[in-house]
Amino acid sequence: MKRLAFACTLALLATTPLAAQPYGYGPGPGMGRGNPELRAERFQCRQEARARGYRGPEVRGAVIACLQARRPDLARIVQCRDAVRAHGYMPRTPEFRMAVRSCRFGA
Repeated sequence: MKRLAFACTLALLATTPLAAQPYGYGPGPGMGRGNPELRAERFQCRQEARARGYRGPEVRGAVIACLQARRPDLARIVQCRDAVRAHGYMPRTPEFRMAVRSCRFGA
C-alpha cells in the first residue's frame, strides 16, 4: 500500500510542472527557435487583435499592421520571410536564411 501511494505521489509530482506551463508558449516544438523578441511582439499584437474581435485571416493582417506600427524592423522580418517562402524556399535552411537576410538588408 505504501509503495502504491509513493508511486502515485511521484507520478503526480512528475506531471505538475508540465501542467503549470501556459498552453502554446511553454516548452515544446518551436520554442527554442527564432527571435524571442519577435515572438513576444507578435504574441502581444495577436492578443490585441483577438481582443478587438478579429478572427481567422483578419488576425494575420492585424498582427502585421500592429507590428508595422510598433516595430517596423520586426515587421520587415515577417514580410521578408513570407516573400522568401512564396518563392519556394524551405524554412530553416541556409538558402532560406540567406534570402531573408538579403531581403531585409537590401543586398
